[in-house]
Amino acid sequence: MTHTDSHRLNPAGERDETPDRSSSTSVVRALLWVVLVVSVIANTVASTVGADIAVHMVAGGTTALCATALVVLRMRSGR
Repeated sequence: MTHTDSHRLNPAGERDETPDRSSSTSVVRALLWVVLVVSVIANTVASTVGADIAVHMVAGGTTALCATALVVLRMRSGR
C-alpha cells in the first residue's frame, strides 16, 4: 500500500522544477534595506553640512523608492 501525502502538490518522486523565489526575494529585500539606511544617513549628513538641494533630492528620492519597493514586496508576499 502506497502512502500519499494530501499536502503534496506533485506526485511522490517527481521534482518541482520551479525556482525558489523566496531566496532571491530575501536578497532583494536585504539590499533594499541597506540602500534605504544609507540614503537616510546621506540625507541626514547632507542636512547637517548644508549640502546642495540636489543631494537632498537624490537621497530623498532614493529613500522614497526603496520604501515603496519594500512595501510592494511585503504586500505581494501575502503576509
